[in-house]
Amino acid sequence: MKRLLLIDSSSYIYRAFYALPPLTSPKGIPTGAIYGFVRMLLKLLNDFNPEYVAAVFDSKGKTIRHMQFTEYKANRKETPDSLSIQIPYIKEILNTLNIKIVKKEGFEADDIIATLAKDAEKKGFEVIVVTPDKDMLQLVNDKIKVFNPVSEILYDSQKVKEKYGIEPNQFVDYLSLIGDPVDNVPGIKGVGPKTASELLNKYGSIENILQNLDKLPEKYKKLFENIDRESIEKSKQLVNLYQTEIEIDIEDLKKGKPDLIKLKQIFDELGFKSLMKDVEKSKPKEEIKQKTLF
Repeated sequence: MKRLLLIDSSSYIYRAFYALPPLTSPKGIPTGAIYGFVRMLLKLLNDFNPEYVAAVFDSKGKTIRHMQFTEYKANRKETPDSLSIQIPYIKEILNTLNIKIVKKEGFEADDIIATLAKDAEKKGFEVIVVTPDKDMLQLVNDKIKVFNPVSEILYDSQKVKEKYGIEPNQFVDYLSLIGDPVDNVPGIKGVGPKTASELLNKYGSIENILQNLDKLPEKYKKLFENIDRESIEKSKQLVNLYQTEIEIDIEDLKKGKPDLIKLKQIFDELGFKSLMKDVEKSKPKEEIKQKTLF
């Protein structure tokens, strides 16, 4: 079975920037996010050995979710200059590795990944979504898995059930109940992960919970007494992944041969002297034509 790796690049770069120490190149360029992303990428290529890969990025500016909810991600800070300066290097490295970069104006990386994953699933691919964002767990099924590069957990349906106590197809309702303060998704005040899991296991969905309010235990009735149904619907819209038109065929995502000479030049400039060994590990030995150069 063909394997497609879809990398939520924007999300991981942002996390790598804050997780790693402030590294710099010999010329003083910040490199922490670059180094963290490249190390993750090379490990993924080595561990999963995919035939097809896409590095998916958010587009700049407002998205359809900002139009639905003006406070969406309002808590997010502007991208620091020391991170912005690193992104072009990451994209140059991806191009040098012959990995396709995908983005679309007005849509977040999550939506593009959902679109590509569902398309590849229909075409019989095994899909692995690489992201530290739990929102993506709603995609998990027999053909689509989610790998968290921070915890290094590969989520299939069983793993989702073990971790959150619900099925992947209940994840939109789960997140809509508990909310997300980072993205300003409202949720229902007082409903935490344990309560959401318990209610969804018993009633299956938010709609069924609302239709059975009179049957809820007293401790839960109070939580739903004065709920704003419009707010719940808004939460679902914000959490739910959108599928959109993308003018890319899955075959366009087939991994090509990297330009190892150019890659070494970039790594030398950034001070990544040890990373060429990881590049070579990520490729079958018969493909390493230029190994003697390093």
